[in-house]
Amino acid sequence: MVNSIIKRIYRRTIPFTLRVKIKRFRCREAMNASKICFERQETNFRDYMDESMFDETRKADISRNFSLLKKNGAATFPEMNISIYEKYFTRKLKIKKDPTTDLFYVLLDDGKKLFYKRGMNESSINHSFNSVSFEQDYASPHRYLTCDQHFVGVLRSGVKHVGSREEDSFGVAESGIVIDVGAAEGNFALSVIEKASKVYIIESDAAWCEALKHTFSPYKEKVEIIQKYLSDVSDDNNITLNDLIKKYGINKIDFLKMDIEGYEKQALRGGIIGDNTSFADINKMAICTYHNPQDELEVSNFVQQFEYKSYLTNGYMYVPDSNMPPIRKAILRAHKEQICVASSKQ
Repeated sequence: MVNSIIKRIYRRTIPFTLRVKIKRFRCREAMNASKICFERQETNFRDYMDESMFDETRKADISRNFSLLKKNGAATFPEMNISIYEKYFTRKLKIKKDPTTDLFYVLLDDGKKLFYKRGMNESSINHSFNSVSFEQDYASPHRYLTCDQHFVGVLRSGVKHVGSREEDSFGVAESGIVIDVGAAEGNFALSVIEKASKVYIIESDAAWCEALKHTFSPYKEKVEIIQKYLSDVSDDNNITLNDLIKKYGINKIDFLKMDIEGYEKQALRGGIIGDNTSFADINKMAICTYHNPQDELEVSNFVQQFEYKSYLTNGYMYVPDSNMPPIRKAILRAHKEQICVASSKQ
Protein backbone atom coordinates (compact mmCIF):
# COMPACT_ATOMS: atom_id res chain seq x y z
CA MET A 1 0.00 0.00 0.00
CA VAL A 2 2.77 2.41 1.00
CA ASN A 3 4.78 1.54 -2.12
CA SER A 4 1.80 2.19 -4.41
CA ILE A 5 1.26 5.61 -2.80
CA ILE A 6 4.93 6.50 -3.23
CA LYS A 7 4.80 5.42 -6.89
CA ARG A 8 1.74 7.60 -7.54
CA ILE A 9 3.41 10.61 -5.91
CA TYR A 10 6.56 9.94 -7.95
CA ARG A 11 4.62 9.81 -11.24
CA ARG A 12 2.67 12.97 -10.44
CA THR A 13 5.60 15.08 -9.26
CA ILE A 14 8.44 13.98 -11.57
CA PRO A 15 8.03 14.99 -15.24
CA PHE A 16 7.86 12.10 -17.71
CA THR A 17 10.99 13.24 -19.59
CA LEU A 18 12.99 13.22 -16.34
CA ARG A 19 11.64 9.77 -15.41
CA VAL A 20 12.86 8.50 -18.80
CA LYS A 21 16.35 9.86 -18.09
CA ILE A 22 16.36 8.20 -14.68
CA LYS A 23 15.36 4.85 -16.23
CA ARG A 24 18.12 5.12 -18.83
CA PHE A 25 20.67 5.91 -16.12
CA ARG A 26 19.57 2.88 -14.10
CA CYS A 27 19.78 0.61 -17.15
CA ARG A 28 23.34 1.68 -17.85
CA GLU A 29 24.36 1.41 -14.20
CA ALA A 30 23.01 -2.15 -13.98
CA MET A 31 24.91 -3.19 -17.10
CA ASN A 32 28.12 -1.57 -15.89
CA ALA A 33 27.85 -3.32 -12.52
CA SER A 34 27.57 -6.72 -14.21
CA LYS A 35 30.88 -6.47 -16.10
CA ILE A 36 32.80 -7.80 -13.10
CA CYS A 37 30.73 -11.01 -13.17
CA PHE A 38 31.75 -11.75 -16.75
CA GLU A 39 35.40 -11.12 -15.97
CA ARG A 40 35.15 -13.74 -13.21
CA GLN A 41 33.52 -16.22 -15.61
CA GLU A 42 36.16 -15.79 -18.30
CA THR A 43 38.51 -18.59 -17.18
CA ASN A 44 35.71 -21.18 -17.07
CA PHE A 45 34.40 -19.92 -20.39
CA ARG A 46 37.80 -20.20 -22.11
CA ASP A 47 38.30 -23.74 -20.76
CA TYR A 48 34.87 -24.74 -22.07
CA MET A 49 35.52 -23.29 -25.52
CA ASP A 50 38.82 -25.19 -25.81
CA GLU A 51 37.01 -28.49 -25.19
CA SER A 52 33.76 -27.80 -27.06
CA MET A 53 32.72 -29.53 -30.28
CA PHE A 54 31.60 -26.32 -32.02
CA ASP A 55 33.16 -25.51 -35.37
CA GLU A 56 35.55 -22.58 -35.66
CA THR A 57 32.89 -20.21 -37.00
CA ARG A 58 30.58 -20.88 -34.05
CA LYS A 59 33.45 -20.57 -31.57
CA ALA A 60 34.33 -17.20 -33.04
CA ASP A 61 30.71 -16.02 -32.80
CA ILE A 62 30.35 -17.14 -29.19
CA SER A 63 33.69 -15.59 -28.19
CA ARG A 64 32.71 -12.32 -29.86
CA ASN A 65 29.43 -12.23 -27.94
CA PHE A 66 31.19 -13.00 -24.68
CA SER A 67 33.53 -10.08 -25.36
CA LEU A 68 30.49 -7.85 -25.91
CA LEU A 69 29.10 -8.91 -22.53
CA LYS A 70 32.42 -8.07 -20.86
CA LYS A 71 32.46 -4.70 -22.58
CA ASN A 72 28.83 -3.63 -22.21
CA GLY A 73 27.60 -5.61 -19.23
CA ALA A 74 24.66 -7.99 -18.92
CA ALA A 75 22.37 -8.06 -21.93
CA THR A 76 19.93 -10.78 -22.97
CA PHE A 77 20.96 -10.24 -26.59
CA PRO A 78 24.60 -9.04 -26.63
CA GLU A 79 24.54 -7.96 -30.29
CA MET A 80 21.54 -5.65 -29.90
CA ASN A 81 22.32 -2.00 -29.29
CA ILE A 82 21.43 -0.65 -25.85
CA SER A 83 19.49 2.18 -27.52
CA ILE A 84 16.93 -0.40 -28.72
CA TYR A 85 16.60 -1.69 -25.16
CA GLU A 86 16.06 1.85 -23.89
CA LYS A 87 13.34 2.55 -26.45
CA TYR A 88 11.26 -0.28 -25.04
CA PHE A 89 11.87 0.15 -21.34
CA THR A 90 11.35 3.90 -21.30
CA ARG A 91 8.16 4.05 -23.35
CA LYS A 92 4.86 4.94 -21.75
CA LEU A 93 2.19 2.24 -21.87
CA LYS A 94 -1.56 2.60 -21.47
CA ILE A 95 -2.21 0.34 -18.48
CA LYS A 96 -5.76 0.31 -17.15
CA LYS A 97 -7.82 -1.69 -14.66
CA ASP A 98 -11.01 -3.44 -15.68
CA PRO A 99 -13.68 -2.68 -13.04
CA THR A 100 -15.63 -5.89 -13.62
CA THR A 101 -12.70 -8.33 -13.37
CA ASP A 102 -10.30 -6.29 -11.21
CA LEU A 103 -7.54 -7.24 -13.67
CA PHE A 104 -5.06 -4.85 -15.24
CA TYR A 105 -4.64 -4.77 -19.02
CA VAL A 106 -2.47 -3.01 -21.59
CA LEU A 107 -4.56 -1.02 -24.07
CA LEU A 108 -2.90 -1.51 -27.45
CA ASP A 109 -2.81 1.04 -30.24
CA ASP A 110 -5.37 -0.93 -32.27
CA GLY A 111 -7.81 -1.02 -29.33
CA LYS A 112 -7.14 -4.61 -28.28
CA LYS A 113 -6.78 -5.32 -24.56
CA LEU A 114 -4.02 -7.61 -23.31
CA PHE A 115 -4.96 -8.74 -19.79
CA TYR A 116 -2.47 -9.74 -17.09
CA LYS A 117 -2.89 -12.26 -14.31
CA ARG A 118 -4.23 -11.38 -10.91
CA GLY A 119 -1.68 -9.98 -8.49
CA MET A 120 0.43 -8.17 -11.07
CA ASN A 121 0.68 -4.40 -10.61
CA GLU A 122 1.35 -1.64 -13.14
CA SER A 123 5.10 -1.76 -12.60
CA SER A 124 5.42 -5.52 -13.16
CA ILE A 125 3.10 -5.35 -16.17
CA ASN A 126 5.13 -2.53 -17.68
CA HIS A 127 8.31 -4.59 -17.33
CA SER A 128 6.69 -7.81 -18.58
CA PHE A 129 5.09 -6.25 -21.67
CA ASN A 130 8.25 -4.38 -22.64
CA SER A 131 10.45 -7.44 -22.04
CA VAL A 132 8.40 -9.62 -24.37
CA SER A 133 8.18 -6.84 -26.95
CA PHE A 134 11.94 -6.33 -26.80
CA GLU A 135 12.67 -10.03 -27.28
CA GLN A 136 10.43 -9.99 -30.39
CA ASP A 137 12.07 -6.86 -31.85
CA TYR A 138 13.07 -7.01 -35.53
CA ALA A 139 16.76 -7.32 -34.57
CA SER A 140 16.20 -9.97 -31.89
CA PRO A 141 17.35 -13.60 -32.23
CA HIS A 142 14.34 -14.60 -30.10
CA ARG A 143 11.80 -13.51 -32.72
CA TYR A 144 9.36 -16.32 -33.60
CA LEU A 145 8.31 -14.72 -36.90
CA THR A 146 10.21 -13.01 -39.68
CA CYS A 147 10.26 -9.25 -39.89
CA ASP A 148 7.42 -8.91 -42.37
CA GLN A 149 5.06 -10.36 -39.74
CA HIS A 150 3.23 -8.26 -37.13
CA PHE A 151 3.91 -8.85 -33.43
CA VAL A 152 2.13 -7.12 -30.55
CA GLY A 153 4.15 -4.38 -28.87
CA VAL A 154 7.11 -4.30 -31.25
CA LEU A 155 8.31 -0.81 -32.12
CA ARG A 156 8.63 0.02 -35.80
CA SER A 157 10.00 3.54 -35.69
CA GLY A 158 13.74 3.76 -36.21
CA VAL A 159 14.36 0.02 -35.79
CA LYS A 160 15.90 -1.90 -38.65
CA HIS A 161 16.14 -5.67 -38.78
CA VAL A 162 19.30 -7.53 -39.71
CA GLY A 163 20.05 -11.01 -40.95
CA SER A 164 20.65 -12.99 -44.08
CA ARG A 165 17.66 -15.32 -43.63
CA GLU A 166 14.96 -12.66 -43.77
CA GLU A 167 14.34 -13.29 -47.46
CA ASP A 168 11.99 -16.10 -46.39
CA SER A 169 8.62 -15.10 -44.97
CA PHE A 170 7.91 -17.24 -41.92
CA GLY A 171 4.57 -16.73 -40.22
CA VAL A 172 0.96 -17.80 -39.96
CA ALA A 173 -0.89 -18.38 -43.21
CA GLU A 174 -4.29 -16.83 -43.87
CA SER A 175 -6.97 -19.00 -42.21
CA GLY A 176 -4.29 -21.26 -40.75
CA ILE A 177 -4.71 -23.26 -37.53
CA VAL A 178 -2.28 -22.21 -34.79
CA ILE A 179 -1.12 -23.88 -31.57
CA ASP A 180 0.49 -21.56 -29.01
CA VAL A 181 2.27 -23.63 -26.34
CA GLY A 182 3.40 -21.77 -23.23
CA ALA A 183 1.29 -18.71 -23.98
CA ALA A 184 1.50 -16.80 -20.65
CA GLU A 185 -0.28 -13.49 -21.40
CA GLY A 186 -0.88 -14.48 -25.02
CA ASN A 187 1.19 -11.92 -26.96
CA PHE A 188 1.94 -14.34 -29.77
CA ALA A 189 -1.64 -15.59 -30.13
CA LEU A 190 -2.97 -12.03 -30.12
CA SER A 191 -0.44 -11.09 -32.81
CA VAL A 192 -1.80 -13.70 -35.23
CA ILE A 193 -5.45 -13.82 -34.19
CA GLU A 194 -6.70 -11.86 -37.21
CA LYS A 195 -5.05 -14.21 -39.72
CA ALA A 196 -5.77 -17.53 -38.03
CA SER A 197 -8.99 -19.47 -38.43
CA LYS A 198 -8.49 -21.19 -35.07
CA VAL A 199 -5.98 -20.79 -32.23
CA TYR A 200 -5.40 -23.43 -29.56
CA ILE A 201 -3.71 -21.87 -26.53
CA ILE A 202 -1.99 -24.31 -24.17
CA GLU A 203 -1.13 -22.75 -20.80
CA SER A 204 -0.83 -24.65 -17.51
CA ASP A 205 -1.04 -21.63 -15.17
CA ALA A 206 -4.64 -21.10 -13.97
CA ALA A 207 -4.04 -17.40 -13.28
CA TRP A 208 -2.82 -16.83 -16.84
CA CYS A 209 -5.76 -18.81 -18.20
CA GLU A 210 -8.14 -16.45 -16.42
CA ALA A 211 -6.43 -13.45 -18.02
CA LEU A 212 -6.36 -15.15 -21.43
CA LYS A 213 -10.12 -15.68 -21.35
CA HIS A 214 -10.64 -11.93 -21.03
CA THR A 215 -8.04 -11.02 -23.66
CA PHE A 216 -9.61 -13.35 -26.21
CA SER A 217 -13.26 -12.83 -25.30
CA PRO A 218 -13.80 -10.87 -28.58
CA TYR A 219 -12.49 -13.95 -30.44
CA LYS A 220 -13.98 -16.72 -28.33
CA GLU A 221 -15.46 -18.44 -31.39
CA LYS A 222 -11.97 -19.06 -32.79
CA VAL A 223 -9.92 -19.58 -29.59
CA GLU A 224 -9.65 -22.66 -27.39
CA ILE A 225 -7.77 -22.24 -24.07
CA ILE A 226 -6.44 -25.53 -22.69
CA GLN A 227 -5.16 -25.49 -19.11
CA LYS A 228 -2.59 -28.26 -19.38
CA TYR A 229 1.06 -28.96 -20.11
CA LEU A 230 1.96 -30.20 -23.59
CA SER A 231 3.92 -33.40 -23.00
CA ASP A 232 4.63 -36.94 -24.20
CA VAL A 233 1.84 -38.36 -22.00
CA SER A 234 -1.82 -37.50 -21.52
CA ASP A 235 -3.41 -37.37 -18.09
CA ASP A 236 -5.26 -34.90 -15.85
CA ASN A 237 -2.50 -32.28 -16.16
CA ASN A 238 -0.88 -33.13 -19.50
CA ILE A 239 -1.86 -33.66 -23.11
CA THR A 240 0.12 -34.85 -26.13
CA LEU A 241 0.07 -33.24 -29.55
CA ASN A 242 -1.54 -36.35 -31.01
CA ASP A 243 -4.29 -36.45 -28.38
CA LEU A 244 -4.91 -32.73 -28.83
CA ILE A 245 -5.35 -33.26 -32.56
CA LYS A 246 -7.71 -36.17 -32.00
CA LYS A 247 -9.76 -34.44 -29.30
CA TYR A 248 -10.44 -31.31 -31.36
CA GLY A 249 -10.60 -32.97 -34.77
CA ILE A 250 -7.77 -30.89 -36.23
CA ASN A 251 -6.98 -31.78 -39.83
CA LYS A 252 -3.82 -29.76 -40.42
CA ILE A 253 -1.84 -27.37 -38.20
CA ASP A 254 -0.27 -24.43 -39.99
CA PHE A 255 1.89 -23.06 -37.15
CA LEU A 256 3.17 -24.39 -33.82
CA LYS A 257 4.94 -22.01 -31.43
CA MET A 258 6.61 -23.61 -28.42
CA ASP A 259 8.29 -21.84 -25.47
CA ILE A 260 8.02 -24.09 -22.40
CA GLU A 261 11.14 -23.66 -20.27
CA GLY A 262 13.19 -26.56 -21.59
CA TYR A 263 10.43 -29.15 -22.06
CA GLU A 264 10.23 -28.61 -25.82
CA LYS A 265 11.76 -32.00 -26.73
CA GLN A 266 9.38 -33.82 -24.39
CA ALA A 267 6.40 -32.04 -25.95
CA LEU A 268 7.62 -32.80 -29.48
CA ARG A 269 7.81 -36.50 -28.67
CA GLY A 270 4.05 -36.39 -28.06
CA GLY A 271 3.59 -35.70 -31.77
CA ILE A 272 5.31 -38.87 -32.99
CA ILE A 273 2.96 -41.28 -34.76
CA GLY A 274 3.64 -45.01 -34.70
CA ASP A 275 7.16 -46.38 -34.25
CA ASN A 276 9.00 -43.10 -34.83
CA THR A 277 8.00 -43.22 -38.49
CA SER A 278 5.98 -40.00 -38.85
CA PHE A 279 5.05 -36.81 -37.07
CA ALA A 280 1.85 -34.84 -36.55
CA ASP A 281 0.70 -32.87 -39.61
CA ILE A 282 2.27 -29.48 -38.82
CA ASN A 283 3.51 -27.14 -41.54
CA LYS A 284 5.66 -24.66 -39.56
CA MET A 285 7.22 -24.62 -36.09
CA ALA A 286 9.04 -22.00 -34.02
CA ILE A 287 10.71 -23.73 -31.08
CA CYS A 288 12.88 -22.30 -28.30
CA THR A 289 16.36 -23.86 -28.14
CA TYR A 290 18.12 -21.92 -25.38
CA HIS A 291 16.74 -23.30 -22.11
CA ASN A 292 19.20 -26.24 -22.00
CA PRO A 293 22.70 -26.36 -23.54
CA GLN A 294 21.88 -29.42 -25.66
CA ASP A 295 18.48 -28.21 -26.93
CA GLU A 296 19.79 -26.66 -30.15
CA LEU A 297 21.32 -29.91 -31.40
CA GLU A 298 18.59 -32.23 -30.11
CA VAL A 299 15.65 -30.18 -31.39
CA SER A 300 17.38 -29.71 -34.77
CA ASN A 301 18.00 -33.45 -35.08
CA PHE A 302 14.41 -34.21 -34.07
CA VAL A 303 12.74 -32.08 -36.76
CA GLN A 304 15.21 -33.10 -39.45
CA GLN A 305 14.42 -36.81 -38.98
CA PHE A 306 10.85 -36.00 -40.04
CA GLU A 307 12.05 -34.19 -43.17
CA TYR A 308 11.57 -30.61 -41.99
CA LYS A 309 13.75 -27.88 -43.41
CA SER A 310 15.04 -25.84 -40.49
CA TYR A 311 17.36 -23.04 -39.52
CA LEU A 312 18.33 -21.19 -36.36
CA THR A 313 17.59 -17.49 -36.12
CA ASN A 314 20.46 -15.05 -36.50
CA GLY A 315 22.28 -13.82 -33.44
CA TYR A 316 22.77 -15.16 -29.93
CA MET A 317 21.17 -15.03 -26.51
CA TYR A 318 22.86 -14.80 -23.11
CA VAL A 319 21.44 -17.32 -20.61
CA PRO A 320 22.55 -16.54 -17.04
CA ASP A 321 22.67 -20.06 -15.60
CA SER A 322 25.54 -22.28 -14.50
CA ASN A 323 25.62 -24.37 -17.68
CA MET A 324 28.03 -23.77 -20.53
CA PRO A 325 27.84 -22.24 -23.01
CA PRO A 326 26.08 -19.16 -21.57
CA ILE A 327 25.64 -17.81 -25.11
CA ARG A 328 23.17 -19.87 -27.16
CA LYS A 329 20.95 -19.89 -30.20
CA ALA A 330 17.41 -18.86 -29.28
CA ILE A 331 14.86 -20.10 -31.84
CA LEU A 332 14.69 -22.88 -34.41
CA ARG A 333 12.29 -22.32 -37.31
CA ALA A 334 11.19 -25.42 -39.18
CA HIS A 335 8.87 -25.85 -42.15
CA LYS A 336 7.69 -28.53 -44.56
CA GLU A 337 6.02 -26.68 -47.40
CA GLN A 338 7.64 -24.01 -49.54
CA ILE A 339 7.46 -20.65 -47.75
CA CYS A 340 6.89 -17.49 -49.71
CA VAL A 341 9.20 -14.58 -50.41
CA ALA A 342 8.79 -11.75 -47.92
CA SER A 343 7.53 -8.38 -49.02
CA SER A 344 10.04 -5.55 -48.91
CA LYS A 345 7.51 -3.39 -47.07
CA GLN A 346 7.84 -3.13 -43.31
